[in-house]
Amino acid sequence: KKINIIGLSNNEKIILEKELNNFKNFNIFKLSKENFLEVLNNFNFIENIYVNKIIPSTININLSKTSILGKTFREGENLYIGKNGKFINSNQVFKKNKTAIVFGNFKIEEFLDLYEILKKQDLDINEIDKYYYFKNKRWDLLFSNGQTLMLPSKNVEKSIKIFKKFSKKQNLINPKIIDLRITN
Repeated sequence: KKINIIGLSNNEKIILEKELNNFKNFNIFKLSKENFLEVLNNFNFIENIYVNKIIPSTININLSKTSILGKTFREGENLYIGKNGKFINSNQVFKKNKTAIVFGNFKIEEFLDLYEILKKQDLDINEIDKYYYFKNKRWDLLFSNGQTLMLPSKNVEKSIKIFKKFSKKQNLINPKIIDLRITN
């Protein structure tokens, strides 16, 4: 059997081919997409998977990688945060671009919610160097210009709008910390 993997770099293909090598000896009619999905779901850097059998002896697997949104440290491991809502081991990320560091004991959904709010409010995500998560479910953002934005645990979207207004004002003299934790 021939297994074609489409959509990944050569290094990523090599790793997957090792895992999928066992399927080459199976009868193509007895293989199901679920067999492949079970193996491929172990690779957290994958976002979308399309498996297609081409009779008599070829299987095409078309994959797309997830976007890396940040990196964090959990249980002694450096992990990346994928847009697909999964933590990704550093050995599964081959192209390591500059990405923000996320500190704290957060759930990945909490980070993704914040990320979506920031994107929706057209805040330049690339300007954020560090995210700090606190037990009371609030975030601080440290920007590359040294500025810190302290967000509340509720009404984050409203606070981002206020921050954007502050940022546009010319009469603020080098504000290092903008604290929006308290309303009004």
